[in-house]
Amino acid sequence: MKKGLLFILIMALVAPAAMSQSAKKRYNGWTLGLHGEHLLFHGDIRQYDWWPAKGERANFGGGLTVGYQINHVFGVNLNLLYGGLSGIKRVRIGQDAGPNADVRFDATIIDYTINGTFNIVNLIYSDRTKDRWFSAYLTGGIGFVSFWSLKTDLNKEEGEAGWFEGSSGYTDAGTQKKEPTTETVIPAGLGLKFRLTKKLHLHLETTFRFTASEKIDATEGNTGVNDHYSTVGLGLTYTFGKNDDSKEWVNPFEALNKNMEDIQANIDGLSQDGDSDGVSDLFDKEDATPADVSVDGSGRALDSDSDGVPDYLDAEPFSTKGARVDENGKELDSDSDGVVDSQDIEPNTEAGALVNFQGKAIDINEIEGATTNNINVSGGALHSIYFKVNSSRIDYWSSYDKLAEVAKILKADASIKMNVTGHADKTGTEDYNNKLADNRAQEAIDHLVKIYGIDAGRFTKTSSGETDPLSSSDEALNVNRRVDFSVQQ
Repeated sequence: MKKGLLFILIMALVAPAAMSQSAKKRYNGWTLGLHGEHLLFHGDIRQYDWWPAKGERANFGGGLTVGYQINHVFGVNLNLLYGGLSGIKRVRIGQDAGPNADVRFDATIIDYTINGTFNIVNLIYSDRTKDRWFSAYLTGGIGFVSFWSLKTDLNKEEGEAGWFEGSSGYTDAGTQKKEPTTETVIPAGLGLKFRLTKKLHLHLETTFRFTASEKIDATEGNTGVNDHYSTVGLGLTYTFGKNDDSKEWVNPFEALNKNMEDIQANIDGLSQDGDSDGVSDLFDKEDATPADVSVDGSGRALDSDSDGVPDYLDAEPFSTKGARVDENGKELDSDSDGVVDSQDIEPNTEAGALVNFQGKAIDINEIEGATTNNINVSGGALHSIYFKVNSSRIDYWSSYDKLAEVAKILKADASIKMNVTGHADKTGTEDYNNKLADNRAQEAIDHLVKIYGIDAGRFTKTSSGETDPLSSSDEALNVNRRVDFSVQQ
């Protein structure tokens, strides 16, 4: 029981939030209703509490209701009820007559209240999305009841002496109405609604109406029992508005279910990573990145040099910032002199010209001790080139000018052939160092062939690995990572 009450309380608190999920859709809210009632009095002049006594007249009434449905659960209405109340009390055999023996009363009442309604069905979670035809609700409120009451003796005819017992809202003789007596009334009850059409509804409602008065039966101060009355009635309600549905007939959790589905889809999206790059598909701006490619926070493949070519496709992933590159990410060399445009101080060198590491043309006749037909390579004219740790890449700044010197010698005398020997330092295994030294020698040959057009057949490649170091000191291992050139005898 406690759990059930707790559930209802929680749902009542969270329901408005659920209702707001469907606020974007418009629903009809205003209603106008007519109702007829059977009324039953509960007070001093009453033979039985819940059924009529013999000779007691039936009491009926009718009224008008104007309502507004605030949301799918809560509504409010103004209710007007006009009707009659009556009761009799006969002395039973062996019973003390008392002050209210063999009497009856008849009253006319006008009941006007403001009531709240609480839709029970819309509080119960359901995944049904079909239109409902049935609803149940609780109602309660506060208002006033105005009445004219007349109490008479059951055993005497009207006008006979002693016939008049008392009144409320009449003159003493009960022959003329005056201002009605008005008291506070608090209605509470429950109802059932049936949907006849989208705008016309039938309702069955019962209420118990509490008052703080003893005057409805024109009897006051005898027993101290307050007078109350109950109603059972049928009515028709019409919903106004141009929209298709009324708030009270729509399952408020339908919109919430839809939102939950959307949320679940987003959660699923957060956990899905179609290209397995570590960025969920929901945020991935490149959702088809190849496997094992490094990406940034948005799922885009890394482009370290910002040249527009992702690293995994970039032949030169560390190009000079702002340099122009081709589709493979290699810096452009407009004059094909072997020096990229970003480093070339003479970007329009003539084809086939010898240049230094800055792309500046070199006059072959400037080589000391060299002539066109007689090349003197003694005295250290052939310099070694050096490499970074674990690399066979030729460095622009430290190697291009030295390779240009080698190219000038080879171009000056077509009969000269060169020995190209690669070296490595002692770090790493012997097999690895032999291979690395061989790669360095090959890179030097490829450079001379590609940039200067030297015939590859004029080179002999060898690898000394780590066996021919210039330095055995750990502080000077860099001089062992080199390629040497020598003229074949």
